[in-house]
Amino acid sequence: MRKPKIVEFELTTACNYSCKHCYCNAGKKSKIELTLEQVKHVLDELRNGEVELVDLVGGEPLLRQDIFDIIKYGVHVGLGVMLNTNASLASKDVVNKLKGIYPELKVGISFDGSFPEIHEFVRGKGTFEKTYNGFLNFLEAGFEVTILHVINKKNYLYFEDMIKFAKKHNVSLYVDRFVPVGRGKLYKDILIPTKKEVEYVRSLIDKYKDTVNFYVEENIFSGMCTAGRTHASVLVDGTVVPCGHFRYDKEYYMGNLNEKSFKEIWESFNPDVLLNSCKNCEFFENCFGGCRAFAKKLNLKHDPIFCRVMDNDKKG
Repeated sequence: MRKPKIVEFELTTACNYSCKHCYCNAGKKSKIELTLEQVKHVLDELRNGEVELVDLVGGEPLLRQDIFDIIKYGVHVGLGVMLNTNASLASKDVVNKLKGIYPELKVGISFDGSFPEIHEFVRGKGTFEKTYNGFLNFLEAGFEVTILHVINKKNYLYFEDMIKFAKKHNVSLYVDRFVPVGRGKLYKDILIPTKKEVEYVRSLIDKYKDTVNFYVEENIFSGMCTAGRTHASVLVDGTVVPCGHFRYDKEYYMGNLNEKSFKEIWESFNPDVLLNSCKNCEFFENCFGGCRAFAKKLNLKHDPIFCRVMDNDKKG
């Protein structure tokens, strides 16, 4: 039976950055953002649905003035809690307050490069120093930190530098692939990595896998997509989707937590619907359909990074 291990919870679309790859076009606060009481209801539902870890995302979660109450309540109901942040607002005071609330808080900090030129190409001028200072504040306070790194055409050549940066600071490295959703659609031509570029990234993960702790998404190494199988996302209005990259695709909406319980929403969804164009393919167990969101955003039935059929067609 499918178990919901990790659920992303989009607390806000407000953000002090304007990243080129942003899946939700973050910036302004949404008019349908949930209140604190509604957020608590969602957290109750996730706990009742036996979710193991809730990943608090945005936008920028630290822009919510009630973020401390939200984390405190998530811990109170028995959820594991992770904060997904750009760390620019993580002053020593903020970090110490978080430490007092929940010392075991897992912290994911977004870096698009290990030095300003690459990081700021995606996130804007002056963002590297702000994020790096917040990153150091979390480390100094003793938090378990993971660097969140999204591979794109601009930064893939510097991936080894990113690995060494993670190694230097003794933190884990999460590796994802750019998907042209939200604001990312505007920059897809300059951000989408090619198959060879992703293969280069994979080769470096193999090279350093014994010295750095990696968390690698299926859209880098292939494998069965976890969307709707062990993962889901709750959008800013309480809508549940199998993956945040499907936020604009109503045909994949699983339900809304203002109307149904998470348990009911989860159990009534069949994740195979995401694989309809691939699951009967003779090569399915080689690539498992690749990233379904990536394929959809390119108006394709296949993920060109992994599709064996496409490879064979080219050879033929």
